Amino acid sequence: MNRLSYYGMTDPGRCRENNEDAYLLEQSGRCVIAAVADGIGGYEGGEVASYLACKCMSDYLRDTPDGDFGADFGADVLKQAVIYANNAVVSQQQNPRLCNMGCVLTAVLFDMERNLAYMCHVGDTRFYSYRDGSLVKLSKDHSMVGIREDAGLLSEMEAMSHPQRNIITRFIGNSRLDWDTEYIVSRSFPIEPDAQYLICSDGLYDMIPSAEIARILAREGSPQQKVESLIEAANLAGGKDNVTAIVLEAR
Repeated sequence: MNRLSYYGMTDPGRCRENNEDAYLLEQSGRCVIAAVADGIGGYEGGEVASYLACKCMSDYLRDTPDGDFGADFGADVLKQAVIYANNAVVSQQQNPRLCNMGCVLTAVLFDMERNLAYMCHVGDTRFYSYRDGSLVKLSKDHSMVGIREDAGLLSEMEAMSHPQRNIITRFIGNSRLDWDTEYIVSRSFPIEPDAQYLICSDGLYDMIPSAEIARILAREGSPQQKVESLIEAANLAGGKDNVTAIVLEAR
């Protein structure tokens, strides 16, 4: 069984008064749940949606017996938690002030007994692994620019500065989840020894390139030190958006 150390942090950045990002980082028995949500839909709505999504996921998983996080059920339990969060956000959209709110979300359930990580992903928050000097993006962006970047039609630097980079194609707060079984992307990965995992909002990767992210993760130091360095680097690069990062380290 691997051991997992971890740390998460969110920061409003240099140009925003409020923070529409939220994160979830909790351990229950042998499992660790880590998630980053980035709100959409305006000053108040985005902040409410991201907070609500993380809180509802936490509530759902806290009420799930630890034994249900088995090899056959871990992915389904996480997906049901995301659906529960989506339904809560949709319900709150009945409030006229919050009618356009939503969020993007990447959630990962780390089962340390089985050495498996289960990911559910909607939007353009990201999940990376870093091991042996290689940074690998494990999620695919559900955004107009992200789709073109993943297809090789845009370089990373072109995507970082593209005027349409904030146009997303999937988000939490969409009733489509009720019938579209493919809307939430679910995958599982083995937890590799000596690997690091990063979940972050676009306020990080829109500010600093992947090579800089890799350099920071390659340094000696704790997950807390690396998270603080990532957020500091994003702010030094301009801090144009809220920035959130979770680093998890398997040993």
